[in-house]
Amino acid sequence: MNLVLKLIRLKFSILSFISPAYASGQALNLFQRPHFQKIRDREKDFLEKTKILRLPYSPEDIIIYEGGNKDGKKVLMVHGWDSNPGSMAGIAEELINRGFHVLVFNVPAHGISVQKTTNMLYVSDILIDLLKKFNINGNISVVTHSFGSGATSFALKKSGIKADKLVFITSPDKLYDIFKDFADRIGLTDKAFRIMCETTEKKFNYSFEEMQISKLLESSHFNKLLLIHDKKDIILPFTNAEVISHISKNTELYATEDKGHYRILWDETVIGKIKDFLLQ
Repeated sequence: MNLVLKLIRLKFSILSFISPAYASGQALNLFQRPHFQKIRDREKDFLEKTKILRLPYSPEDIIIYEGGNKDGKKVLMVHGWDSNPGSMAGIAEELINRGFHVLVFNVPAHGISVQKTTNMLYVSDILIDLLKKFNINGNISVVTHSFGSGATSFALKKSGIKADKLVFITSPDKLYDIFKDFADRIGLTDKAFRIMCETTEKKFNYSFEEMQISKLLESSHFNKLLLIHDKKDIILPFTNAEVISHISKNTELYATEDKGHYRILWDETVIGKIKDFLLQ
């Protein structure tokens, strides 16, 4: 355990004892604050050569990196937590070369966004607006990674919009599990964690039982779903993909070995699988 995490755990153990309600609020704020991640050269190259679209939105414009043939089939891409749109570059460039119109969404509080906090429900609202704008006759496909898979699931469920094909490169399932893992990691007491969960449910008008990706997809509208997940993913367990594949209709599960949670985005075999799936 590094020194920073030790200090965070000490802070929340003390706060939880003094005021569980205050500790839960501080924990929720921390939970919604991404860590800055350095943009790698291969990501930077993609971001610099693609066109940036800015769509009016409050409190900040929606930022999209656009590439490819505007008359081609549209693919909306949503990156993961603690990441940036450039992380999807390997896949995006292959799709652009194949004639697709690619739109890579810059998730708020990531990349060049100036916001400091964000969450899955807020991002899903933005995705609904993007789907309404770009989903012409239900022909748009969506390629996501990790956090982006969850946000997209909420967007489809809440809006009732039908997408063509979905590609989820790793996905959470029960959001409660993510909250609990976070609370355990920072040393939040059971009482403070319970308040944190109750606050979240009240704020978003969803119970944690409802905040389950497999259940959201079960009643969402899309033609096909390709789940790609590494069996040894240490960020999001492979069991998430297994549960989703068993519950969700028209779903194919493609398991990888030793590709990790992030390297999987740049794997040539994975990229080829995505390209073939979208070209079908």
